[in-house]
This record gives sequence, structure tokens and C-alpha cells, in this order.
Amino acid sequence: MSRWVYSLALAGIFALGCNSTDGGGMSEPPSDDGSAANTSGATEGSAGAAAPTTGTMAEMGIEDTTLIPMAAEGAALSTRGQCDIPDTGFPGDDACLLPPPEGLGMQIHIGPSDYADGEQMNIFSFAPGSESSECISFVTPNTEDIYYQQWELSGRPGTHHIINSMYTTPNSDGGTTFVACRDPGTGTSPALLDNLPGASKPWMQLGTVAPENESLGRAIPAQTAAQADMHYFNFTDTPVLREFWLNIWFKKKEEVTEEASMIRGMGGIAWTFLPIQPGTDQVYTYSCPINAPGRIIGLLGHYHAHGVRFSAWLNRGKDTEQKVFEMYDYLEPVEFQYDSITDNPEFSEGLAGATSGILDVQAGDTLDWECHIINDSTSPLRYTNEVQTGEMCNLWGAAVGPTISCVQ
Repeated sequence: MSRWVYSLALAGIFALGCNSTDGGGMSEPPSDDGSAANTSGATEGSAGAAAPTTGTMAEMGIEDTTLIPMAAEGAALSTRGQCDIPDTGFPGDDACLLPPPEGLGMQIHIGPSDYADGEQMNIFSFAPGSESSECISFVTPNTEDIYYQQWELSGRPGTHHIINSMYTTPNSDGGTTFVACRDPGTGTSPALLDNLPGASKPWMQLGTVAPENESLGRAIPAQTAAQADMHYFNFTDTPVLREFWLNIWFKKKEEVTEEASMIRGMGGIAWTFLPIQPGTDQVYTYSCPINAPGRIIGLLGHYHAHGVRFSAWLNRGKDTEQKVFEMYDYLEPVEFQYDSITDNPEFSEGLAGATSGILDVQAGDTLDWECHIINDSTSPLRYTNEVQTGEMCNLWGAAVGPTISCVQ
């Protein structure tokens, strides 16, 4: 059975490849970065690509190539924690992923390529009490256009979100340090091409592909300019390291007959100018039109520390709504798949839940969502990335058929 995962792209990452309800291989391309972003997959001396698994299936103990990764159960193909990297002194050394075998996938690694290099370590070290959302530039490692259906992303503790964006024009910097992001997180940059898989928390795990989704895929053009928007917070008393590994498994082009489109519902933009005042206890509601028949294949909610409930409904235009998604914990954002084989947890007060089964939609339906926000702080809450002093009410997902996108 093939595997894949869908994931948050906050500004557009809800891509095929990963199931996050729980918590290499190509030749190295010319890179604009010699230290920060390592996107090779099996480069000597790079984090997450150390011996003995430099890319061959034999070295990974895999004899039958037809089993990569289709016959794996659960996260059986995950190599998380199997890297031979030194003790860095930072939490999360066991978050490292070995790259896919050569020819079957590629790895994008953002972090130090040499843990003994003090200059590199200083770039990625993040002090206690810090929070930021900054970007590292890189170029995708594929030397030819590829398609993918499944992926896995693993980051160190402190990862709040990773938004990996591709652009139509080259990066202006060399990718050796953190810079301001080319897109402000709204998906409005005129050079924005598409999103790569990303994360809404440190580990986005492999999931299962339903039969009706076997022909879905996403494209990555050869050696495309990209940026990793890395939102990290460190509320501990010791430094953390901003670092992640992204494994992308290839899918044959001839097997891809349709592509999923991103669901992008951005709620709360008005809080930029009209912030949520201290003492406010309010439910904020939003709605996106559905312009064509098809099906919703996944949803993911995103808000911050003052959000107490996130709910979504499918409104079929008959004065009735079907609740399809609910979550309560901003530190454990959930992502639910809607297909013929996934049994989502039933709705229960205080616990994340969703409907189960294929979620068909028609033109004229709407996708509605709301966030219950309680500002029990002493400061106004604006639409910002800061998890303690800012808020959002964003609904992300993927659909086949319609375009579901709105900013409110």
C-alpha cells in the first residue's frame, strides 16, 4: 500500500505526503550555500546523511525496490533518529532523518552542515526567550522535474511551523544566514510559484494513501529557487537549534493524472488593524466559497495560544451545516484526512475530531470555520506569528476539483 502525507503550509503548505495527527538520493546540485542549507540527500559530512546509509538500498537493508515505500506499514520507512551525527549539545539530535535511497527520493536539510563549525552553529542557535519567523534560501536538489506524493519532515524542538516556498525568480542572497522572507506569509508574493511540503509542528509523519488518491501528485521543477520560513520559539532556559530534515519520495510522472489544490482560508487579517482587545471573549467566523464539484481530502487548523477552539463546517446551501473538523490545542495542531480508509476520531468536547469518509463538495457549497479566542492578556492581539502575543485563525487543506481560497 502506498503512503503519503498532507501537511500545513501555513501560507500554502498543505501538500501530499504526511499524516500529522500525532505529533538524498539525487546527485548534488549546484548550491548557492556552502554551509546553511544542505539539499543534497547523501552528501558526505552533512547532517542526516552520514555513513553507513549514503543512498543505496542494500546499505539500508532493502532488497526489493518495489517495496519503496509502497509496502511500508505505518512509519516503518522512517529513518528518524538513525543518523550518525555527533552529540551537538542541543535537544533533538534524534530528530535527524537519513535520506531516501538514491533515485527514489531526495532530502532537503536546513541546518549546519558541520557541527564543529562554530560560525555555522551560531547562525542556527536560538537563545532562551527568543521567537522569530525568518527564512533561509536554498535551491531544490532535483536536476530534472519530478513529481512526489509522499514525504516526511522532522525538526528539532522549538519548531512551530516550516513554510517551504518555491519562486519563479532566483534568490537574491546566498542562503548562508537567516533573512526576511520573500513572501510575508500571506501567499501574495508575485514571484511565488508553489509550496513544498512543510510542517505545523516538529515531526510530520508518513500516512496512508486511499485508493481514490493513488493518482494524485505534486510537481517540483528542476533546481527551483526556494525559501524555508522557519517559525521557532524557545520558551526554555537553554538554547535550541533551528534545524530540520525533509525527505521527499518520488512518484512516476506517468502515474500522476491529477493534482490536489491547496485550501487556503486565512482568517483574522483584520486584527492587523483592529486588534483583539484585552478581556475579549469572542467567536470569530469566516467562510470560503467552493467553485466546482470535487472532494476535500484534508483539513488542518491553525491558531495561537489564546485560541481555545477551532471548528469547521461544510455548508451545502440548505440552511444546514455538517461539522467536519474540530481542535482545541494550539500546541498540538491536527490534520485530518477525508477518504475511504481513514477513521477519524469522533467529535468530543475538548478533544480533536472530524467526520470520516470521502467528503464530496459541489459548486455553491461553502467551507465555513470559526475560532474561539479569549484574550486574557494585558495587550491587544494582532495578526502576527508570535504565539503568545499574536493570533491567527487559518484553515489549510487540500482538495481535488475546486479552488477554495480566501483571505478575510
